[in-house]
Amino acid sequence: MRSSNIDPADIQLQVHANNWEDALKVAAQPLVNDCKITDDYVNSMIESVHKLGPYIVIAPGLALGHARPSEAVKQSSIAITSLDTPVKFGNKDNDPVDLVIILASINNTDHLDLMKKIVSFLNDAANLKWLRSASSDEVNQIAKVINDWK
Repeated sequence: MRSSNIDPADIQLQVHANNWEDALKVAAQPLVNDCKITDDYVNSMIESVHKLGPYIVIAPGLALGHARPSEAVKQSSIAITSLDTPVKFGNKDNDPVDLVIILASINNTDHLDLMKKIVSFLNDAANLKWLRSASSDEVNQIAKVINDWK
């Protein structure tokens, strides 16, 4: 499915965030810039964490930012950001976070498809290590591997 492809421009490496809210905003910025999502979607992700707690921190050092499919999503998409300095989301077991994945879907079907693809990719410890240590010249290769991932 075309909508589940990640664009190399949606991968950012070693960027700075001041706190968890800023980390979600920074990680989502390429999707906002490319009109794949609106600022309303970013605000929904932040609001969800305020309401429900840091449930998006799904593994040590890894946050999967997402919100319900809505009109704030213009194209189902994924963005990946590694942080230069880890930030705390308030998850005692998995803080601090140095990898932020943004998942945005136009509908529940895309949401599940994207979630399966990215979780399967991230379940491989070698892929997590690669994302954490990658250099900017590897962005195209990272995108290709994720896009080809089954």
